[in-house]
Amino acid sequence: MVRGPRRAPPRCPVAMVTGTRASGLYVGWTRHRRRVTVDRSFRYRTFHALLDLDELPRLEREVRGFAYRRPAPVRFRDRDHLGAGDTPVKAKLSRWLAGHGLALPDGPVRVLANLRVLGHVFDPVSWWFCHRTDGSLALVVAEVRNTFGESYWYLLDELEDHGNGVVRAHADKRFHVSPFLPITGLEYRFTFVLRPDRILAHIDVLDDGEVVFDATQTGSRRPFTTAALARTLLANPFLPLRTVALIHLQAVRLFLRRVRFHRKPDPPVGGLVRGRFVSEGAIPAGRNPEPPTSP
Repeated sequence: MVRGPRRAPPRCPVAMVTGTRASGLYVGWTRHRRRVTVDRSFRYRTFHALLDLDELPRLEREVRGFAYRRPAPVRFRDRDHLGAGDTPVKAKLSRWLAGHGLALPDGPVRVLANLRVLGHVFDPVSWWFCHRTDGSLALVVAEVRNTFGESYWYLLDELEDHGNGVVRAHADKRFHVSPFLPITGLEYRFTFVLRPDRILAHIDVLDDGEVVFDATQTGSRRPFTTAALARTLLANPFLPLRTVALIHLQAVRLFLRRVRFHRKPDPPVGGLVRGRFVSEGAIPAGRNPEPPTSP
């Protein structure tokens, strides 16, 4: 796979949000589109939280109903991300990057993710945005999950700055997500639009340069306050359960349309870093309590 010359590190307007908090709620929608065999798409309303990891204790103190370290109706838990266990996620991320010969950048670390609501969470993908101290975006980790309780982490450190908050990256597909797409021979093209008032994360699945599937999540920024969180939850009730139900419903529809079914393989043992494969990145359900550390 031929890449062009690396460009200057992308500036990230999200890292320069004005106001008292960088963390925010992003209210919008998620869409999946199948582009070949069966032309089908579905879209549903959703919201995500952009959390600055250093702000989590403050959010827990100031936002009623939200917690990080204690029980609450809405939570962000360390054990829901980057492997099981209650080790702080920033330490997990730092150790995983160190296992790949990379240091965690010195600037803010922010994650775009679904929150745990009333004890339930399903986050198909969490985006970890790691910044330098000057506000530029150093790398992104895409934490991808499937409905079998497994996760896989794609390290995106060759970022292409397209200007106006648009950043792109590429990786080979290595992890089973949908039984209606194969594992081998496909490439991911990631596109991020990172602006103070809006975030978009888009994935194109390419087969020999042709887009066969794409997924988009986007949202407009709301403040992470008690009132905004309450309004968002009322407008999006039972979001974790609804997300899982919609995914399974679409799977049934594709199965009835006789779209080719690919059996689930064993979890992979490699993340893609600058074109070479390195240590384990897949976390089977109930196993691997902490992120892998050695290449």
